[in-house]
Amino acid sequence: MSESWSVFDVIGPVMVGPSSSHTAGAARIGYYARIVNGQTPKRVRLLLHGSFGKVYTGHCTDKAIVGGLLGMLPHSDEIRHSFEKAKEIGLEVEIKPANLGDTVHPNSVRIEMTNEDGSFHYIRAKSIGGGKIVIREIDKIDVHLDLSHSSLIVIFEKNKVSPLDLINKVKKLKVQIVNFETSQYKELTLLDVEIREHFSRDLIFELEKIEGVHLARFLNHLSNYEQYALGNEVIDSVVRDPVLDTGHSAELS
Repeated sequence: MSESWSVFDVIGPVMVGPSSSHTAGAARIGYYARIVNGQTPKRVRLLLHGSFGKVYTGHCTDKAIVGGLLGMLPHSDEIRHSFEKAKEIGLEVEIKPANLGDTVHPNSVRIEMTNEDGSFHYIRAKSIGGGKIVIREIDKIDVHLDLSHSSLIVIFEKNKVSPLDLINKVKKLKVQIVNFETSQYKELTLLDVEIREHFSRDLIFELEKIEGVHLARFLNHLSNYEQYALGNEVIDSVVRDPVLDTGHSAELS
């Protein structure tokens, strides 16, 4: 499916909350963190850096991130009730202002996610304005995912898996590859493949069967708000409103 762009990609995001950076961007960070994690976590720790750590209560940055982690998109009215929803499903949330480093963007957060089975993932991402975000780190691997296109990310052991073999599997889908790049941490490599269309979960299932692949996820571009698919999806009870808000933004209480 090709991407569809709306006027709000130009003038700003459809959202709830007072700030495109501190609320809409924060919700997107939480939403993509959930996809990287592959499921709704059991426990999360939010380390809020810079201005995120200073104004998160007033701008509802914490509510927005938790809402995203529950599968809510920036325009969802349910974000205002994200803490209550988290409590209902037993999601434990710890929120802490933190210094993530002098070179880290002031609107940044590190989201640490622990699952029921004990597995653990984290991301570090920044909100750069207008609801746009950049993921800068996934499980100790430095990345630069601006999500301007749909991205496939695969973390694998570099001695067991060839990135070219993975790219060839994407080419078989007859999609338009915009860019691909790799990042490394010790014996692990992260491959990021960007396409103009949206990825399907069938490819994820295929990739995760490969020996040496630790994680495979697709982070579909959110310009088309009706694309909700999660790689390696675990269905939960969060109900999303498929209808966009009629207003451009609304205040959170």
